[in-house]
Amino acid sequence: MAKRGRDLSAKLPLERLRAVVLTQAWSGALTTQLLANMGAEVIQVEALSRPDVWRGGYPPHNRGQYPNGEPGTRPYDRNALFNAVNTSKLGITLDLNSEEGKSLFLDLVSTSDLLAENYSARVIPNFGLEYPTLRQINPTIIMMRMPSFGASGPYAMYPGNGGTTEPMSGISSLLGYPDGQPMNSGTMHTDAISGMMGFAALLIAIRHRARTGKGQYIDLSQQETATTYITDQILEHTVGGRVPQRMGNRDRRMAPHGFYRCRGEDSWVAIAVRSDTEWERLCEVMGRPELASDVHFATAEDRLQHTEKLDSIVQSWTLNRDSTKTAEVLQAQKIPSSAVMKALEVPENPQHKARGFFETVDHPATGPYSIAGVPFSLSETPGRIHRPAPTLGQHSEAVLKQHLGVSDSEYASLESQGVTGDDPGDD
Repeated sequence: MAKRGRDLSAKLPLERLRAVVLTQAWSGALTTQLLANMGAEVIQVEALSRPDVWRGGYPPHNRGQYPNGEPGTRPYDRNALFNAVNTSKLGITLDLNSEEGKSLFLDLVSTSDLLAENYSARVIPNFGLEYPTLRQINPTIIMMRMPSFGASGPYAMYPGNGGTTEPMSGISSLLGYPDGQPMNSGTMHTDAISGMMGFAALLIAIRHRARTGKGQYIDLSQQETATTYITDQILEHTVGGRVPQRMGNRDRRMAPHGFYRCRGEDSWVAIAVRSDTEWERLCEVMGRPELASDVHFATAEDRLQHTEKLDSIVQSWTLNRDSTKTAEVLQAQKIPSSAVMKALEVPENPQHKARGFFETVDHPATGPYSIAGVPFSLSETPGRIHRPAPTLGQHSEAVLKQHLGVSDSEYASLESQGVTGDDPGDD
């Protein structure tokens, strides 16, 4: 099946699963977004006094990325960050510091299959919501905690985010240029790594419960999940005694390997030559067949010893060429290459279009926008985005009344006390 089919009437694979979640920002929100896009009923819980940080704050402290740069009257419903990682969820507000709010939350836990959170490790104990407590209410509950450094160990109580878990994982020590300082990726991609792994861990726990009837507790450290991405580098040191060095965009085995400037503003092409045979083909494409037998470049070992000169030669060829056409020419010769896509170009990429990866979501506070869809295509049980990210407290009334039997008068009272609702009031 070349292109994703989206039969809006088809059942989704995780339907009839309910997750009540305290996930925020990116890592936990991504985990639970994947659950929601695969059909689970995900109830995202925020507090009016403390909304998800990726909503961007309340006026006048507008720290978000808004359509056309306009915050609007409810900027916390319009921030691109929150709306990108919370599709298909229900959104409610509950003040867990209040007796009423905590009681309602525990009532939701009693009727749910999963609970996931990625607060700092101190928060859940402070709320009195640790796993043994939840098991007394729901013996088969699956609980996943996702603090930056895990829920145990000497760093458990350290606050963290991608900017600190990336260095602690060892990844940052490998990013950067020779003799330069370590660098972060700039995208906090350790959040995305742990988000994906969190989704996998929950699916394993769901499968285990389906077979045994038993829930379980998942302690996921974002530091640990990110560290698994550099185990080869760690083994090089622990087994071989070699300390991996920063290499910029170069590679220890391939040359040429890197980004090469092309015609146009900030236009680049990536080239990664894997073998001497590919190098020979690249020399032919560049119109420099003699380089294939040059003593400085004939073998990968030779090329790795002369990377500065090699990169200069390759860039002199790419400099006045179109990046996309250059990549196509090289790919036609079976040489790995790609134009460096800018973020705004990605949705229009022909490969994404052919596979139907991007979806259009119509959000009540922003209008329609294009968004990356489910990042895997299953032939029999595909997922899909089936609602936009919730506005603040959008589903509070419906969830509390329908799931917990809260009456109209009780809801009005909770709303007046600030326990729930969709209006944060004055900041």
